Amino acid sequence: MKLSIFHESWWLSAATGGQFQEAVALRGTEIVGRLPYAAMRRGPFRILGMPAFTHMLGPAIDAGDGKPQTRLIRRLSIARSLIDQLPTYSYFHQHLDPSIDDDLALADGLAFQERGFAVSPQYTFKIDCRRSPDEMWTALYLKTRQHIRHAEKAYSVKTVEDPDQFVEFYLKNLKKWGRASRVDFTNFSPVFSECHARQCGRILGAFNQKDEPVAMTFLVWGNGTMYYLLSTRSFDNNDQGAVSLLLWTAMKTAHELDVVLDLDGAYSSGTVKFLSNFGGEIKTRLIVRRSRMPYHALRVMKRYYSHDETYRYT
Repeated sequence: MKLSIFHESWWLSAATGGQFQEAVALRGTEIVGRLPYAAMRRGPFRILGMPAFTHMLGPAIDAGDGKPQTRLIRRLSIARSLIDQLPTYSYFHQHLDPSIDDDLALADGLAFQERGFAVSPQYTFKIDCRRSPDEMWTALYLKTRQHIRHAEKAYSVKTVEDPDQFVEFYLKNLKKWGRASRVDFTNFSPVFSECHARQCGRILGAFNQKDEPVAMTFLVWGNGTMYYLLSTRSFDNNDQGAVSLLLWTAMKTAHELDVVLDLDGAYSSGTVKFLSNFGGEIKTRLIVRRSRMPYHALRVMKRYYSHDETYRYT
C-alpha cells in the first residue's frame, strides 16, 4: 500500500497528540485500506477533518494486481467501505492526495460522490526536481532568477533547529500583517521533532547581514514527494527575493533527495502568479466535503452575513 508522509501513523500521532482515528478495510487479515481522520468539536457539532500541518489525506488503498478495470472496481469497493465506516458527523472535509497512487487515486472522488459528498478540484504546482539543477534553473522565470541572484547577495540561508523560533517568527509576522493565524501550532514541536528524527523535515531560514530572519519555510518529505508546507516572511523587510531564494534552496534539496516538490496549493491569483514562476506543472487534487443539517444551515448563515470568502475553505 502506497502512503504519503501524512498517512504515516507517527505523523498522525504527532499532529494530533495521539488522538487520530481511522477506518480500516481488511482482506482476510491484511489491511488493504485506511482512511485516517481527526475528530474535533465545534460547539455541539462533530467535525471530521485533517490534523494541523496535514495538508492532504484521504484513503490509502491497495487495489492489488490485475487489469486496470479490475483494480478500479476493487479500489472503489474498498473506498466505499471506508467511507461507510465513518462515525456520525456534522461536517467532513479532506483533501485527497493523488500522488500516492497516481493512476487510480483520483477515482476515490467517485466513491465519495456516490456517497453524497461534494467533490471539487484544487490545483497545485509540482516541480520534478529529479532533473539536473541546470535544467531547473533554466525553467525558472527570468525575473525569478534575477530575484534569487539578488537575494543570494543579501541573505544567507541556514537550517533552523529550534521549532519555537519558527513559530515565534510566523506569529509575529502575522500580527504585523494584521492577520489572525489559521494554524494551530499546539503540536508543531512534536511534528518537527518526529520529522527531524527521521530526517524527513527541515526548517530553512533566510537571514540578513545582522543575522535577523527575514523569511522561513518548513519542508517535509517522504515516499517520493517533498511538500512546501509552511512559509512566512518579515513584515518589516522590503521584499528582495528571500522567499524565492528559500524555494530555490528547497528545489536543490529535493534534487539531492531525488524527489518531486509539491508547492502545496494555488489558493489565489497572487499565489498562482508567484508559484508558476518556478517551472512546475499544474496538477489537480480533489477536495471532498459533506455538511449535514443543521451545521450546513449555520455555515450558510455565516457566509451570508460575513461576506467572507474564507468560509469556502474552512
